[in-house]
Amino acid sequence: MFRKIGSFDISAEGDLVVVRSTPQFNLEAVQAYAADMAQMINRMPARFGVLAHFVEPPIMGPEVEASMRETARQRAERGMVAVAFVTAEHHGMSISSGQWNRVYDPINVPFAFFGTEEEARVWLRGKLDAAK
Repeated sequence: MFRKIGSFDISAEGDLVVVRSTPQFNLEAVQAYAADMAQMINRMPARFGVLAHFVEPPIMGPEVEASMRETARQRAERGMVAVAFVTAEHHGMSISSGQWNRVYDPINVPFAFFGTEEEARVWLRGKLDAAK
C-alpha cells in the first residue's frame, strides 16, 4: 500500500452530499473516500444528490477510475440520483469529462460540470425533484 495522495471532506446538507476534494488523488485516497462516503450515505434519504467541489477538473489514473466505477455503482444502488461538479478552472475538462462519462453513463446517473455552486445546486434540485 502506498501513502494516500489527495484529501477530501464529506458533509451532508439535507438530501445533498457535499464533497470538497483536491483534484489529484491516488487509489488509496479513493478507497478512503469510498469508505467515508458509504458511512455518509447510510444517513442520507432514499434519494440524494452529490455536489462535488474541485479547484480544477479531476483527472484519474486507470486504477482510480476503475475503483470509482465500482463505488459509484454502489452509491447509485443506494439512491444517488445525480452528481454536480463545481470547478472554476476548465483546463483538462475534456479528459475529466470523458472519465466521468465512463463512471456514470453505464449506471444511468446524470452528471454535469458547473462554474458556480449556485448553478450546480439548481441543476441538482431539478434532478432530485424529478426523481421523487
